[in-house]
Amino acid sequence: MEKTFLIAVPLTDENYRETIPKAKRLGADAIEYRIDGFKNKDLNHCKEIISFGNSLGLKAILTVRAKWEGGIEEVPNRVDYYTVLTPLVDFVDIELRALEEEKEEIRRLVKNNCKKLILSFHDFGKTPSEEELNAIFAQMVEEGADIAKVACLAQSEEDVARLLCVASKQPIPTVAIAMGEKGKISRVAGFIFNSVITYCALDKAFAPGQLTVKEMVELRKKFFGF
Repeated sequence: MEKTFLIAVPLTDENYRETIPKAKRLGADAIEYRIDGFKNKDLNHCKEIISFGNSLGLKAILTVRAKWEGGIEEVPNRVDYYTVLTPLVDFVDIELRALEEEKEEIRRLVKNNCKKLILSFHDFGKTPSEEELNAIFAQMVEEGADIAKVACLAQSEEDVARLLCVASKQPIPTVAIAMGEKGKISRVAGFIFNSVITYCALDKAFAPGQLTVKEMVELRKKFFGF
């Protein structure tokens, strides 16, 4: 995967004909389609929304997040969504701790459709130790991730430094997010440490440490020149 630093905006289907073009205007590179947050989960409706974003030239990340790892609503038979929607997107995200049979099917779909697999791990309570982080990333590499995503709560600057330093040593691109106010810097500086996607709010940050698209576009230009 070429060296890049994408600004992605997680969106649901709410007012999508306004929110997706707005994300594009503000400078987003990609939309993360959070199917678990869609009010209307009809597959044709999902296809229509992703196709709409694609028509605007935005990259697409497909996420059907499990409720036990921060998902908005439980989605029964979520492999059906991955099966139908994977051909329409650029990246497919599934949890490292998902059922093995789910991951195996997603890997097959991603490979057959020539997409990029994001294996993800979230810890909303803490930042794991260096040993634990190394083990998480190693498992993601072993299981065929194209991008290894680790997002965890930072309670100190040391937590942020530990996550970014471990991410920087990985043999594949990562998404390293230190959540919370202490971790705010990781959303910008991650690019220097092998992190290739940053996730931003469209208008208003809803979580501590989160940046808006406008803020991130300005910071990326200021520090990285693009």
